[in-house]
Amino acid sequence: MFEIVGKLRYPVCSNIVKLEYKVFLDTINTIIHQKCYYTSTKNKFPVVDQGVFKKMLLKYVFFNEDI
Repeated sequence: MFEIVGKLRYPVCSNIVKLEYKVFLDTINTIIHQKCYYTSTKNKFPVVDQGVFKKMLLKYVFFNEDI
């Protein structure tokens, strides 16, 4: 169903996104670890939503769109 699981990596730390991790979704639909968001010195976009990645997958349809 969600082919993105196991393939998506965080832009700051490059770790694979796991379903149980707490994340932020920013205005350009980037998923970022909450911890990395606060510790990163890179430019940050405003946060639109936050929560566990599994809930984000179910909430936002663009995660399940074919590329």
